Amino acid sequence: MEVGAWGTGLESRDARLSNCGQTRDGETEGASFMTQRAVADMAKVGAEQTGQLPRGSEAGYLTKGSIRRKPVGPLLIYRTLRPLRFSQLGYLVMRRVFRRRSPAVKLGTPVGLRHVSEDWPFPEDAAAKNMLATREFTFLNQTVRCHRAIPRSTTEREFEIPDSEGRSAIPWDDRRYPKLWLYHLNYCDFLNARFALPEEEGLLNAAVDIALDWLQQNARGTEVGWEPYALSVRIVNWVKFLVRHGRRVELLRGAATLSALLESLGNQAATLERRLEKDLLGNHLLKNIKALLFAGAILETSRSSRWWAEGEKLLQRELDEQILPDGGHFERSPMYHSQVLADLAEIRLLCRATGRRLVCSRLLSEKIGAMARFLRGVLHPDGEIPLFNDSALGGARPPAESLAMAESPDAKVIESESPVTVFPDTGYGVIRSAESRSALIFDCGPVGPDYQPGHGHCDLLSYELSLEGQRVVVDAGASTYEPGQERSYERSTAAHNTIRIDREEQAEMWASFRVGRRPQAGGIRGGAHGGFPFVSGEHDAYRRLGVIHARTIVLHAPYTWIVADLLKGSGSHLVESFLHFHPRVRVEGCPDCMETSTGLPLRRWTVILGDQSYWLATYGPGQFDLHQSWYSERFGNRQPSTVLSWAWRGPIPAGMIHIFTPMGASLPHIAADWPGNSIEIAGAKIPLR
Repeated sequence: MEVGAWGTGLESRDARLSNCGQTRDGETEGASFMTQRAVADMAKVGAEQTGQLPRGSEAGYLTKGSIRRKPVGPLLIYRTLRPLRFSQLGYLVMRRVFRRRSPAVKLGTPVGLRHVSEDWPFPEDAAAKNMLATREFTFLNQTVRCHRAIPRSTTEREFEIPDSEGRSAIPWDDRRYPKLWLYHLNYCDFLNARFALPEEEGLLNAAVDIALDWLQQNARGTEVGWEPYALSVRIVNWVKFLVRHGRRVELLRGAATLSALLESLGNQAATLERRLEKDLLGNHLLKNIKALLFAGAILETSRSSRWWAEGEKLLQRELDEQILPDGGHFERSPMYHSQVLADLAEIRLLCRATGRRLVCSRLLSEKIGAMARFLRGVLHPDGEIPLFNDSALGGARPPAESLAMAESPDAKVIESESPVTVFPDTGYGVIRSAESRSALIFDCGPVGPDYQPGHGHCDLLSYELSLEGQRVVVDAGASTYEPGQERSYERSTAAHNTIRIDREEQAEMWASFRVGRRPQAGGIRGGAHGGFPFVSGEHDAYRRLGVIHARTIVLHAPYTWIVADLLKGSGSHLVESFLHFHPRVRVEGCPDCMETSTGLPLRRWTVILGDQSYWLATYGPGQFDLHQSWYSERFGNRQPSTVLSWAWRGPIPAGMIHIFTPMGASLPHIAADWPGNSIEIAGAKIPLR
């Protein structure tokens, strides 16, 4: 999901609003929405000196000046717009120029609610009832408390709307909050709950009051909540709420209240129909489609059949466009893949609950099955997603829930006998060691579809690694979508477990979601060489500098992982490699430097994960630096973490190797033939692309 942004930076999130207070209750230890001063304290940088290796904190993590920002000139804008479709450009102009201040559509005809005979099968939002009871809205690790808690009894109900100045008690459109936080507030996920017990009548009344407040405070159609993505999510949540509770709302609050909610819901659907995100496409358009189908199936209006028909037509087109043959979503973000899978599964549930049949029903089920297989295939041993490309834990339903919705209860999950799984269209490869409960997820896919790369990062040939069930090597994650140094860093090459050449980025990332020049991936491979499972890939991000980067990752034994980087080309270059460790992992350096029998310099570090310890061994010349950065497994949260940077300057072709193996185990014998594009591991020759 792409959002715009406003505000003055991270400090603005600490503002105390006149009628809503903020709290940091429940945050994990570390930094949440860190200030610029805290960021600077974590990593201090000196100016880069020409002809010298980056020293210490110059190795590439975020500080003032550590991210090279290119000026936004005509050429960068051209490289950004050139891959877009002509239709996107047209819709972009219409949306930015003509629709920005357009009012909400008034349907002008009665809106009814169709009866659904089958039990409404959709899962509830786990945090909904607590938010309604306390009026504490927690999204993206930020909590906003709005006035007093709502008592759970109708006779004692005290809900202050509006305040003395006529403003809402809930900051629906308060631009002092990050826009993504406002989006989540306007989704109204907290209405997605069942209030079946007599003692929950107060919660039901609170839910109705909040929905009515939204109507009163968002009447123009230009507020944040009327942007099409937020509009789409809210339409589905309101439909679910009224299907579950429409009759009780009418009994408790009267027919006029139910009519007001239905009238607004009809207006929201009619407005969405005019604001479909045909400029952004991707997961945004699928959210729009889902909302049209829900409104068309459940609401009785003069336009319902049109909404259903439009949603059905677009769904059939987008299924083939967005879901790749290997089951991956074409934006290559595990979090958005999970969201899309849940959305498609809910569309199928909607059809079953209402007795409707889509023209593309069979295709929909096929795509859901393929997406479920992909999701299951890329999970870490802890059952959660890797954090590539704007992914964050909690940004979608837990994978187990999505898979339960997507897979038939009696379906048998067939586990692959091979330790290697390759998703060639998405560009992901996975190696698993069942014996050591370890897994490595390798990203060799493109930044994203050329016409929608907004969630892409500079993470080509990056990987995440779990050892003995614990995450060890991790992506830095995504803590924010707000523009600034933090967003720029988290999309940069240095924030991922890959290689940077001459301090240039793999792709031209700018603003929050824009991409100018983008690299091409050379295709992912996987299988076995000499009996050793492997995955490999390459990319041309640095072709303009005369360098091609190829990486091969080998599972040498159940507990030993070898990562070999080959740099092909010519000339002398500055080469930097980055390894990011999970906050629970401790890394300690060993002062001794040894030389192997093959002449490769060898250095070791101790990687401590709970009760287990591993060696991290590096083969090759260069300077090393252990420094502090951060890890963001969830939006709005940053935890201090350790990064190892490895830098050297020299002629190409060349290479570098690093190995993880249990402490006390013997390192495998390795010999490198960089000009010959191969290495030898324990006598087995491994080609490097």
